[in-house]
Amino acid sequence: MGIEIDLSDRVAVVTGAGAGMGRAIAGQLGRSGANIAVLEIDAASASAAADELQEEHGVRALAVPCDVSDRAAVDASFARVQDEFGRLDIAVNNAGISRIGPHTQDVTDADWLDTVNVMQTGVFYCMRAAGRLMLPNKRGSIVNVSSIRGFSPNPGRLAYCATKAAVIMMTKVAAGEWGPLGVRVNAVAPGIQRTPMWDSDVADGTIDEPFYLNLVPAGQIGDPNDVGRLVAYLCSDHASYVSGSVMTIDGGLTSIPAG
Repeated sequence: MGIEIDLSDRVAVVTGAGAGMGRAIAGQLGRSGANIAVLEIDAASASAAADELQEEHGVRALAVPCDVSDRAAVDASFARVQDEFGRLDIAVNNAGISRIGPHTQDVTDADWLDTVNVMQTGVFYCMRAAGRLMLPNKRGSIVNVSSIRGFSPNPGRLAYCATKAAVIMMTKVAAGEWGPLGVRVNAVAPGIQRTPMWDSDVADGTIDEPFYLNLVPAGQIGDPNDVGRLVAYLCSDHASYVSGSVMTIDGGLTSIPAG
């Protein structure tokens, strides 16, 4: 019998929740009873996701257009969540971008800065904003979405790998700082996932999907809903003693030697 995740009446912020993995994570949190603030740079997808969450799960959902690389926008968004819901219990830092292809000597300043701004600085801004709301109440759970590429390098993904590695260390530092104050911080490290971002990279030839299917011991591309279920567990009382952890969910890909 599986454990039942009950997040009733808790309030969660999920960044990048308009589509893909963020949408799946928000869906699993909503299925467990959490009210959701959808932080998403695309206002239309934020609104659509919020409507779907309310209709599918009967929870309250709020669309909050936000560019996580903009400090003022992040602070204002978290303040709005506090004003609208009166509390913050969960923050999931998922927003990301994909820059795949150029090797180190050909990485442009723009691609480097865009990646760092969204997937490292943006995570920092959101962690800080969440912590400032959670710490006075001595409760809360933060989950940062890293990647297996935070510890398993991949040619052509310098900026991506670097920022995902940074997220792992940021998670561990904050867990040590905030644990005595009642706030847990963990990370998940997904492998290959069936998201719109993955499908787009496959469609334009950046990624050879059959090649990766042959590498993954599970023999399939990951389902973002599985990541969502793992995140929901980490945010629940079942994980009350779990903090500073990085949980890999990759179908066994990083369990085998590199070819």
